[in-house]
Amino acid sequence: MRIVKSKKSRTKLKINLSVRGEQRNKLEQMAVLEKRSVSNLIEVMADERWERLVEQQGIAYAKTVAEAMNLKLDLDNPAERAKLRRAVLDLVAQRKGRKQNRRGRWNPNWRHRG
Repeated sequence: MRIVKSKKSRTKLKINLSVRGEQRNKLEQMAVLEKRSVSNLIEVMADERWERLVEQQGIAYAKTVAEAMNLKLDLDNPAERAKLRRAVLDLVAQRKGRKQNRRGRWNPNWRHRG
């Protein structure tokens, strides 16, 4: 029995852009300086912009999580984001430990309430 794999198309879709002459000249000059084609330059610029947007959205989400956890952190600072990650991981570990205790697993820190 033979399995047929689908072939992925490697052709890129073309986008027709209308750009004013001044912007076109700037793009061409930048492309020459970076030794790229104008289309490749636009692609690279779009990728860089996308990465910045993703990072901004991630930071905004982290700020929301920190606020919900009542943490006073400056999340524009990467070291502070690391503190948030540790706090979230600790919280997850605590909840995971409680779930395991409810399932009847032995925990050396368990105390009988009585």
